Amino acid sequence: MKNIKQLEHWAWLLDNSIRIPGTSIKMGLDSLIGLIPGIGDITGGAFSSYILLQAVSTGVAPVIIARMVVNILLDTLIGMIPLVGDIFDIAFKANLRNIELITDYYNSPREAITRNTISIVLISISLISALALIIWITFKIFVWLINAIN
Repeated sequence: MKNIKQLEHWAWLLDNSIRIPGTSIKMGLDSLIGLIPGIGDITGGAFSSYILLQAVSTGVAPVIIARMVVNILLDTLIGMIPLVGDIFDIAFKANLRNIELITDYYNSPREAITRNTISIVLISISLISALALIIWITFKIFVWLINAIN
């Protein structure tokens, strides 16, 4: 990938370009923009999508793209939670993770595809399990309420 240095710089700008005074902790424009209620995290997610679009345009494997989408969604959705999301955003660094996914893919495509296929399967199983648990709990509460009314 010929423009990986530009993408690395973009990821650094979004995730690591600002040192929090008095600490060794670094954050980026994504975390700073994420402090704006309502639109901050969505804007950060849109900025993160640039790396994703570049990966798609250069032919990165679909499973790697899927893993990158998961990183962006986690960063954006958890980032919307006040305070907890801001701390998560500083720690997670989705853009740097996505650059690492691209680099790993170009260095060793077969291994990267295998590793990320397993990740996507485990993430899918976790989401389906969580959804099933929520549905089961909702059903139990509904039955409890029906019985309490009678």
